[in-house]
Amino acid sequence: MLDPTVMARFAERHLMPDRVRVARDGSDDLLDPDTGRLVPAPDRVVHEGQAGLYGQQERIRSRGGRGTAWVEEVRPAYRVLFPLSAPEFRGGDTVTVLEARDEHAVGRTYRVSAPDEVSSVPVLRTVRVEEHNRKRSS
Repeated sequence: MLDPTVMARFAERHLMPDRVRVARDGSDDLLDPDTGRLVPAPDRVVHEGQAGLYGQQERIRSRGGRGTAWVEEVRPAYRVLFPLSAPEFRGGDTVTVLEARDEHAVGRTYRVSAPDEVSSVPVLRTVRVEEHNRKRSS
């Protein structure tokens, strides 16, 4: 059997060419001492580093309504590969692409849509995300 640590190093070297930041909503409001008002807490960065962004297509099949035929929809979906050293991510965490081989990806943001996938032989962390913002950084 292959050594998982060797496979993990291979995955990090060849499948994760991008750099991302993952932030979590600060949730509770904070008191601004200058104004005396409650202001939203800043997002907390939970990971910044190496990753790989990969697009795919999801086929969704649903009924259009009572008595109607099934409707099949194809929509874009994305997954992000992280090293195993990355923390566990939560739904709603925001992934921002800081550097990427594909310059069109830089500045885009994605929301974590599902908990991390797990595996019997873990070599990387896979997270499903939905595109949130296509704005490019300047």
